[in-house]
Amino acid sequence: MDKETTDKLRGMVRRGVIKNIKDDGQMQTASIEVADGIWRDNVEIIHPYGYAGHPPEDGALAIALAVAGDQGDIVLLPIANPSKRMGNLNEGDAGIHNQHGDKMIVGNDGVINIAAGDSLKVKIGGVTFTISADGVDIEGGTVKHNGKNIGWTHTHGGVVHGGESTDAPNN
Repeated sequence: MDKETTDKLRGMVRRGVIKNIKDDGQMQTASIEVADGIWRDNVEIIHPYGYAGHPPEDGALAIALAVAGDQGDIVLLPIANPSKRMGNLNEGDAGIHNQHGDKMIVGNDGVINIAAGDSLKVKIGGVTFTISADGVDIEGGTVKHNGKNIGWTHTHGGVVHGGESTDAPNN
């Protein structure tokens, strides 16, 4: 095999340092150092369906593929940042995380564990459910237990109606 062919084959797949990650549209891009001091800018990052991430650049690495050996048509496989990786998963577990320790682990044991530094917010339609260090807050919708409304609009039977409202709950 001649040197030109060998160099093209060698350049088809390489590991590189990542900088300038841009996540402002349908396509996420970054700059990659493909050789000592040689950078390619606005290179598309390919992501698995259903997952999106914007890794911290400090320590970010990716595998670059020159499509059909064309150095002008490079794409990046999902970016890794080994210094920020979440480890100690059990076999069969899957998780997502950020650099601050917030994470969700879907356990092989059927348990989903979520750890959030500030709060956990779930929005469905016009209902927002938030858990924080202050407690639980539900905005919109109704709150039910065993089919019974226990929210702020609930009523009680067997109450003699009068001209006054009851006091706020004692607890």
